[in-house]
Amino acid sequence: MNKLEARSYALQKRKEVSIKQIEEDVIEKIIASKILEPFQHIGIYYPIGKEMNLLPLTIYYKDKEFYLPITKEGISFVKYSKDNPLVDGPFHTKEPKGIIKNRDEIDCFIIPCVAISLKNQRLGYGKGYYDRYLSQYKGLKIGIVYSNAILDIDMDSYDLVLDIVYSG
Repeated sequence: MNKLEARSYALQKRKEVSIKQIEEDVIEKIIASKILEPFQHIGIYYPIGKEMNLLPLTIYYKDKEFYLPITKEGISFVKYSKDNPLVDGPFHTKEPKGIIKNRDEIDCFIIPCVAISLKNQRLGYGKGYYDRYLSQYKGLKIGIVYSNAILDIDMDSYDLVLDIVYSG
């Protein structure tokens, strides 16, 4: 399946699922795995459409710092806190205001995926923001995807390969 077909298929399948229980299951898997325990600085995302909402992780891990993306010419990350109101960003996202955190000072990133290839390559919305931003990143890259969107996709060599994927 090519990327366009996979993206269309996965986004259509998203419409057919009940997201609340899947979100809770994925959050429980992340917590139970203790994958985030060694990290202090964690990049997450603000959900758009029917992306899974992982913001409850910020409540569970009160001792950690979380960062949300902001998008201008590219993607960058700014510290998120409940005390810092979010503003409207492009692509129907909410973004924090503040100072951009150096990418290499963020220990790991949890990344939304439209779909995942059988080789753990991330398929997003097609703009390449995460692919470019994380292309030389040495830290842990965690993907989040619906289980019905793990597909046999013809990917390109530049598509981001994730270290671990949580699905629900």
